Amino acid sequence: MNRKLKLKIEKKIGRQILKRGDCQYLSDRILDENNNTLSYNTIRRAFNLDSNSNVKASKSTLNILSEFVGYKSYDEYNIQSNWNYLWAYKIKICGLINRMDEDELIYELNLAYSKNENFSVSFVTVIRELLLLKEIRLLNNIILKSNFVLEDFNYSELVFIGNGLGSSLRKINLKNDELILLLNNKFFIDFVFKIFVDYSSLSSYYGLLYSTIKKNKIKYLPYQNFFFLSVDKFKDLLFNKKIKLIKYLEIDKKSFHPILIGRLASIEIAACKQMNINYDYVLNDLSTLINLSIKDTVDYLYEIKTISLLTKDFPLMEWILSQEKNNLTKNILNNQIISKNGGFWYDDLLLEKEYQIAHLQYSHIIHLFLAIHTKMNIKNEILPPDDKVDFNIELILKGIDKEKWVMSYYSYLDLFFQIVNYYIVKDKRKKNNFLMNYNTICTDLNYPIFDENYLKNYFD
Repeated sequence: MNRKLKLKIEKKIGRQILKRGDCQYLSDRILDENNNTLSYNTIRRAFNLDSNSNVKASKSTLNILSEFVGYKSYDEYNIQSNWNYLWAYKIKICGLINRMDEDELIYELNLAYSKNENFSVSFVTVIRELLLLKEIRLLNNIILKSNFVLEDFNYSELVFIGNGLGSSLRKINLKNDELILLLNNKFFIDFVFKIFVDYSSLSSYYGLLYSTIKKNKIKYLPYQNFFFLSVDKFKDLLFNKKIKLIKYLEIDKKSFHPILIGRLASIEIAACKQMNINYDYVLNDLSTLINLSIKDTVDYLYEIKTISLLTKDFPLMEWILSQEKNNLTKNILNNQIISKNGGFWYDDLLLEKEYQIAHLQYSHIIHLFLAIHTKMNIKNEILPPDDKVDFNIELILKGIDKEKWVMSYYSYLDLFFQIVNYYIVKDKRKKNNFLMNYNTICTDLNYPIFDENYLKNYFD
């Protein structure tokens, strides 16, 4: 039973529920005041006094107990008590921000952390407000002086924190000294800049990170250095610049996150393509890593999808989807999942992390591009029909849910979504609408590689 409901009941009757007599007293009070019958044994189980019973309180029991403290039902109790608590908490946060007292902010955040009560929400709310108010030094001090250890949180919570703060950085113009301050803050490196990889801001603050790091000789760990290097190389691609090989196979990647490994692999592939060099050695290494850790398939392939779209590499798209198909096949053989009826193979992939659901949206988009490419080649009698790609474009489109897209990649993905829709529709008016949407996104992103020729020549 809800701990707060127990406390509310005990407060009303003026005694704790600790033994049989307390249970009988509460039973009598409920009968007298509400004309409801609840046996002392039922109350004993509801208050977890019976160590030999694992029976949870029934909905009818919870309704009677909720009615005793003034609610119509247990559902109404949950709605009103949570609303009252959250409302009071939001007002409290507003007061903290208004007073701008460093010690008070640190105390309240440490308290929320120790109690584990809405900490991620509290933290994002406070730090986000300080960012928007340009109180960079204050928020830096709060993070450095607080007791919480963000490494203890699960990845989904950290993604929430990274997205909440990273999206705010888009809205402000950081001065150079403020950017340097954040780049020297381990929290912002690992839980904002590395999580909210801002593909919409490579023409602004996010694109300045690597050059600022190099200019100010800020020292990082290898995985941090490689992360910022790979993002900077990707920016160069968007600006139509030549990039060099990063010697992917020589990098010690044992401690790297699969997404970072995929990011490094994608840059090596892009460099190989510019130099007209075969990149099979990169795919062979990735295949080995994926086979060693099937659950990380989606992570390893994430940035490979990014580069396959950017470089219009259809064989690479086929390889990506084949890896995901192999993942599904192995999971079925190992009896780890039961395949659904209908849909596509990536809908049945074994996922362990919430953020991977958003990453699978990439698979739908890759599948769309590959289906259109294959259909066009069959129509032009370049390729014979085969079963490598499902041609049901309408069904693939139904799997795309923009609300699930990764926030920091949204504009990048939307640009390609406009491209694919431009080729799908036949109506000229609709086609022009998608072209207009595409041009608007191109203007906002301000990346030289994207223009009308890029769209109109995509499948050539």
